[in-house]
Amino acid sequence: VFIGNLRLLEANVEKEGLTYADSPQVQSNFAITPDADFVEQIKLANREVFSLYELAREFSSSVGLPETLRMFAKKISEFVPFTTCALYLIDGGYAAAIHVEGENAGPLSLRRISIGEGATGHALSSGQTIHNVDPALDFLYAQPELAAYYKGMAAVPLLANGNILGAVTIYSRELTGYGEEHIRLLETISRIAADAIGKSLQHDEAKTHALTDPMTSLPNARSLQAQFEKEVARSSRSNTKFQLLMLDLDGFKFVNDSFGHKVGDEILKEISKVIKRQLRDYDFLARYGGDEFVALIPETNAEAVTDLCHRIERAVCEFSLRVDEHSFAAVGVSLGASTYPDHGKSFDQLIVAADKIMYGRKSSRKRLPGYSRLDRQAAAEVEAEIVLEDAVTIDNSPEESFIVEVDESHVVSSAMH
Repeated sequence: VFIGNLRLLEANVEKEGLTYADSPQVQSNFAITPDADFVEQIKLANREVFSLYELAREFSSSVGLPETLRMFAKKISEFVPFTTCALYLIDGGYAAAIHVEGENAGPLSLRRISIGEGATGHALSSGQTIHNVDPALDFLYAQPELAAYYKGMAAVPLLANGNILGAVTIYSRELTGYGEEHIRLLETISRIAADAIGKSLQHDEAKTHALTDPMTSLPNARSLQAQFEKEVARSSRSNTKFQLLMLDLDGFKFVNDSFGHKVGDEILKEISKVIKRQLRDYDFLARYGGDEFVALIPETNAEAVTDLCHRIERAVCEFSLRVDEHSFAAVGVSLGASTYPDHGKSFDQLIVAADKIMYGRKSSRKRLPGYSRLDRQAAAEVEAEIVLEDAVTIDNSPEESFIVEVDESHVVSSAMH
């Protein structure tokens, strides 16, 4: 009821000639000072309540984290004066400054502080507001040149559902300390903002999960499609080409059948890391589904891609996963590459082209001498000699016998006691 009548009260105040414009103090911030007269205090309180109500409404409609943080800093500036405002979010044992406004925004945006380090770190570790302390405490371990730059500071932890998400720290070159009203307003805004930040973090986490394969932590097929569109746009702007690699693991079914799906899952995780290490930082690798991966390789010619394929094949074949004291599991990989726009301009066209080349490699292996015979052991030995030459070293100790089996053209080596 009170909130609903705030507009009416504002209109009556204006009718009586007591508008906010009459008071520079109200325009600058809403902190109620001891020397404010009765009417001034009513105006300040009225404006504060309505502004906080509007603030809560705006935060509730905000979804993205960057937008929420920008709004948070902006609203603080409307209520509490500062020279610099830094918003920290906890990341493991550290807190990173992910949004900074005001002076020294550039240097401070690079800050990472340990929990418990300095005044802000103490606010994070204790969950309590820290104010009227020397700002130099925040610069003892990093950026000491800023130690004498500020006169006053306040750090407020951001709590949502009982969890500390981070902290907001404001620094001032004018104020040697923040009064009780400033701290009350800062804490009130922070409580409202912390709930919105918590929801934004949950939204971003859900969005990340929607674009990430939970098994390997690689981007998934949906993320791959989005990245493909970006590469097409980049290629069109720069008049360049990019490559799409299709990778299919050889022998993965045998691993699952022989050692169980838990070992198969571990193979997927480790092989994804093996493949990733062969790529450049700006190449894009995604799990396409099952035991298939797709890589987007920008600004690369056919010769370089051929070399990359050989390196990936060798690296995968050299990897083995110890299952127990007497056995290990390993897989091979078959690759096919297609070029944008030579082999197609759509994602599906390039996938089909690369897939065809990749399965062509598999089919050629099926035609190896001995493959069609009933003696699959002999066929596997020929396959292993050709495909895994110089890639896998087998210990021919008398204590162990090695079985190399082919599931279609897949190759798996396992040491069985």
